[in-house]
Amino acid sequence: MALATYSDLKSSVADWLNRDDLTAQIPDFIAMAEARFNREIRNHAMIGRYTNTTSNSYFSLPADWVEMISLVSTGSPPVALEYVSIDSLNDIRQDVLTGNPRYYTIIDNDLLVHPAQSDDVDFELTYYKKIAALSDVNTSNWLLSSHPDIYLYGSLMQAEPYLKNDERTTTWATLLSQAMEALRLADERAKRPAGGFTARRRTFG
Repeated sequence: MALATYSDLKSSVADWLNRDDLTAQIPDFIAMAEARFNREIRNHAMIGRYTNTTSNSYFSLPADWVEMISLVSTGSPPVALEYVSIDSLNDIRQDVLTGNPRYYTIIDNDLLVHPAQSDDVDFELTYYKKIAALSDVNTSNWLLSSHPDIYLYGSLMQAEPYLKNDERTTTWATLLSQAMEALRLADERAKRPAGGFTARRRTFG
């Protein structure tokens, strides 16, 4: 069976489980697998960019944010802000600092930058996005399109607590681990030039 859509995936999970009475549960298995993927997978396909202009010390993270890569104040000159813990930022804020924002921390779903500004500042956030959840409306995403085995084995693994002591779980876990490692290696290769690195020839006059 092809695994091109959410409907295909649900049907395939039912077939692999050899059960026709889990129609209501299979979407939960898939959703729980996606929660695991968002915790464990970091892939170039998940990298997103978000811009914001604000004079406020706080601004909200994107709704699909899962992990920070960088935060830059895009003025002239641009400044890459340094992440610090909440406690460290509270200590830093005891000193009166002026100029471009230099530090940031994350509180709840907001970014707090310091020093605070009285005029608008442009920010560019580079971050890892959540994998778009599958549904009857959003029938596919990059992970299902390129690595359907990860979706299938991940969903089957989530069925185990419901089915209890399914002897096939060890096999599914192994296949999922192999597929996740293959995805990691493919992502590493995608970040490098196709021809590899070429040593520069040194010449002497």
